[in-house]
Amino acid sequence: MAGLLLLSIAAAFLPLADHLGYESAELVALYAGLLGAVPGVAAARVSPANALRRALPFALFALLVPVAVLLLNGLRRPVCDPLGGLLLYALLAIPSALLAAALGVACGTVAPRRAPWLVALIFLASLAVALWPLWRGPQIFAFHHLGGMLPGPLYDEAIAATPTLWIFRAATMLYALTTCGIAQFAGGDHGLLLRADRGSRARFAGDPRTAGLLLTLIAGGAAVLLSLQAERFHWKASLPQIDRELGGLLETEHLVLHFPREKKEPERELLARDAEASYRAIRAFAGLELSPPSPTKASSRAASAPKIDVYLYRSPAEKRRLIGAAEVSFTKPWLRQVHTNDAPAPHPILRHELAHVVLAEVARGPWGVPGLVPQMAFIEGIAVAADWPPGEFTVHEEARALRELKLLPDVARLFAPGLFYAESGPRAYTTAGSFVRFLWETRGAGFLREAYSGRATLGDLRALAGEYGRFLDALPPSPRATALASQRFFAPAIARKPCAHEVAGLEGDAGAAIQRGDPAQAALLWARCAALEPDDPALLLQLGRAQVAAGDLAAARATQERALLHPKLSRPLRAQLLTEAGDAAWKSSDLAAARTLFDQATELPQSEALERALLLRQRALTDPQSASALRRLLAGNDSGPAVWLALRDLDLLRPADGVFAYLLAKQLQNHADWAECATFVRAALSRSLPGPLFKQEALRMQGIAAWHLGDEPLARAAFTALGVDAPPGRALEASRWLHLLAH
Repeated sequence: MAGLLLLSIAAAFLPLADHLGYESAELVALYAGLLGAVPGVAAARVSPANALRRALPFALFALLVPVAVLLLNGLRRPVCDPLGGLLLYALLAIPSALLAAALGVACGTVAPRRAPWLVALIFLASLAVALWPLWRGPQIFAFHHLGGMLPGPLYDEAIAATPTLWIFRAATMLYALTTCGIAQFAGGDHGLLLRADRGSRARFAGDPRTAGLLLTLIAGGAAVLLSLQAERFHWKASLPQIDRELGGLLETEHLVLHFPREKKEPERELLARDAEASYRAIRAFAGLELSPPSPTKASSRAASAPKIDVYLYRSPAEKRRLIGAAEVSFTKPWLRQVHTNDAPAPHPILRHELAHVVLAEVARGPWGVPGLVPQMAFIEGIAVAADWPPGEFTVHEEARALRELKLLPDVARLFAPGLFYAESGPRAYTTAGSFVRFLWETRGAGFLREAYSGRATLGDLRALAGEYGRFLDALPPSPRATALASQRFFAPAIARKPCAHEVAGLEGDAGAAIQRGDPAQAALLWARCAALEPDDPALLLQLGRAQVAAGDLAAARATQERALLHPKLSRPLRAQLLTEAGDAAWKSSDLAAARTLFDQATELPQSEALERALLLRQRALTDPQSASALRRLLAGNDSGPAVWLALRDLDLLRPADGVFAYLLAKQLQNHADWAECATFVRAALSRSLPGPLFKQEALRMQGIAAWHLGDEPLARAAFTALGVDAPPGRALEASRWLHLLAH
């Protein structure tokens, strides 16, 4: 009880664990599973006849201590729903406590003197069984009957009481009953739960031993049957199970791709080509030979390295169900496995994840990464540096923007053990990736290989951080990059969010409400999110959208006004709010108000896609002939057949104007109709377009469509043109596409 009290007080001052939720529930479950057997052992020694009747109620009563402490702590930090995590607490803590108490009684009855050692042995052995699939299997979750549950990656913020958890905890309770039966059988006539009457038959099943034996057999049999179905109930995963679910398989020279069986043959071929090109690019970055060297030139581990298995899941929901991660991709370098969600080729994440596996050939740690305790900043930083993802800005430019915003993490601290995840994910990955790429550019691939293998160190991080800071300062300033970074990198680390899991769950429920056509319920959920995280103005944007969809325009206007006055509103987010307010005015035929709002949004920085859409809105306000179709498409998010027909009519009516062919091409690209997309984008490029942003996007669409259609000369010409006089980020994108076409 004292230990639980101290644990609860400590949790009250820990991030995420300071209220009823997953972290606090798991701390208590682990504590109860490890030490909750002690009262059971003591009860069996002191009063064998009443051991179970004393130990089990005490276990339940003790669990009220953390609940009381954390509820009282809610008076100090009244933000989250005080009882919101009570169900998860009950599911994690109660079964662990009851099983541990029953285990203590059973061990104290069977072997009174050796009971503590026996309990410890059972705990460690069962923990090893629970963690073995995490090490040798594909899963990133773990379920332990005594210790609770590890749900998966840190960045998956939504943690809920799933059917898998319910079934697993039902099995835990069956094992608790089994342990009670063992204790009853071992206790014999002394009794534990059941005792015989004086001089007469037992009240149940003839005698206490028989009752204990029956309870052991019935409950134990049911528990074992459930455990044998662990894969079916998804508290354990296996590669054959994943292959059965996905169904698609394709082997390349260096990779084995596992993907949904419904993926079409052309997309399979492009995926294979993209994956092989990424594999080769990573080896070139690291200065590694393309084929594994012979044993006389390198270690047998590298020489005999098997092909890399890449698993691509249909959806985040399927990925969470099968292996325990939804949106988060992950790699097990020591098993040469990559797990990510499927996406059209070229895959946006695959090269980053492949980097972890390829670089495992030089790492000497047991996990295929540097260090017995993985050095996460170096591991993720070198993967970002090897991937070097293209976009409007390079990673270096984004890091410079972070430095200008005073959001760039301290490099030496970021690379310190255990502190990578203390920083916001986007900021940590961007900083680590830019820093490692800087080392690659200034010291070479050999320097990074030596450090990654553990044969050398990165050096004096403070001195390197100073040199890196001067490098960033020397980059040309980009006010646009800085402005957009203020929105992208705004979110704090999960440990600094007051109610991260609750908000993530509410966001998921709100999205589901929109999908099932219930925007009013979504608005209520977004309002709760905004109340829980008042420092995030993006939640007000989502709330306003839901209110508009629900037809509550007065509430939507009030929400937009509230958001526009938010002290932490970034300029790009302000542009989005003004644009959506302009859409509302446009739909209500208040053209003057719409024009004013759109003009105000134009003066603010925003992403290229939103900037193009805003230019089209302004154009439509002065063009009554196209206003109806563009209003439905842009302000109403309507891309139905009627809008397509209207755009097609406008395209035929204005043979010199390329904007309608461009919009049709964009819609066809969204539907992966590459042949028709290529036709319309060719027409758009042969006509006049509103500005360079439209021409760049049209060239990108042309190149992608040509790549999908196998017209490599046209794709190469389009991406070559895209890279002419392009800024660094766009030039990097064009270069990466040309590299892909060369392989």
